[in-house]
Amino acid sequence: MTRKVVTCDIGEPLSSVLELMDRHQIHHVPIVRNGSLYGIINMLDVVKYRLAEIDAEAKALQDYVAGRR
Repeated sequence: MTRKVVTCDIGEPLSSVLELMDRHQIHHVPIVRNGSLYGIINMLDVVKYRLAEIDAEAKALQDYVAGRR
């Protein structure tokens, strides 16, 4: 626990959340909107999101190479 909580605004890109997690060596980041808590994101959430993005990109490339649109 820490007295100074590191937060991220809801409008920030995922890369900002990852950078905060890395810089501060934390696994959970509170997400705020207009100074109020909106939610909490953890490293597993980030990994799942990135895996879904990678899968979608791979499928799009496979469809492109195969001539499907």
